[in-house]
Amino acid sequence: MNYKDTEIENLNRALCRVIEGDGDASDMIKAADQVLTFSAAFCVVNRKGRAPVYLGDTYPDGAAKEAVQLYVRQTYLLNPIYNAFLDGLPPGIHRMIDLAPDNWVFAAEGSEVLIEDGEEIGYRTPGWPAGLQEMALTVDLGDGAMGELSFARPAEEGGFSSDLVDRLAPFHSLFSTAFRSLWSRQSKTAIANKPTEVVLKDFASDILSPREAEIVGLILKGHSSLSISLSLGIALPTVKTHRKNAYSKLGISTQQQLFNAFLQWNGNV
Repeated sequence: MNYKDTEIENLNRALCRVIEGDGDASDMIKAADQVLTFSAAFCVVNRKGRAPVYLGDTYPDGAAKEAVQLYVRQTYLLNPIYNAFLDGLPPGIHRMIDLAPDNWVFAAEGSEVLIEDGEEIGYRTPGWPAGLQEMALTVDLGDGAMGELSFARPAEEGGFSSDLVDRLAPFHSLFSTAFRSLWSRQSKTAIANKPTEVVLKDFASDILSPREAEIVGLILKGHSSLSISLSLGIALPTVKTHRKNAYSKLGISTQQQLFNAFLQWNGNV
């Protein structure tokens, strides 16, 4: 990889500000901007059983910035990177498309914007800018916490190729040091102010059987019926029967309605 001297100097300066205690998440994003092409980014800390701790973002004011907050409150539960974290995702640089399940392309219907077949992961948090691909730099912060710098880039501009991954990779250790320094200063306040969050398996658990709730959760994460069949080791017709019964109990008939029901439920818990 070829880097300009000014790029390395500016990256180091921004991360040193964080390490020395004078910088914040915006400085880590500025550092990445020296060697990586992206349109917007956000910074969070993921912890099991709790909503992410928001540290900063560069999304434009208005609907996009509000969508980041909606993600932190609700739709993170469906996100491939967050779910990979729950499954033991190692520190590194990860493209979302490489972590997504097999069925992230759904048919959009009606006026809702959540499910969109043109999106990299098949759905979009309401207000989130359309047509973006995402990549995350993840850091082990200790005590089961994972730092995440998530970058977005328009798919029409090529998204995140392996070349862009390679441009950021050599600096992962330095970003990790900066992130740990930032979190060491903010973790106590952040943890104290964040209540315990629900988990996806709680969705509709009062009306669905355990197996139906399990299948609905996998649908919400983007798995197809075939993927669910293979993952759970049950026959495909059995999956479809559970799915039909779950939809009936929820009073819905489509995936779009399922996502809407999830948003309403999670907004009320």
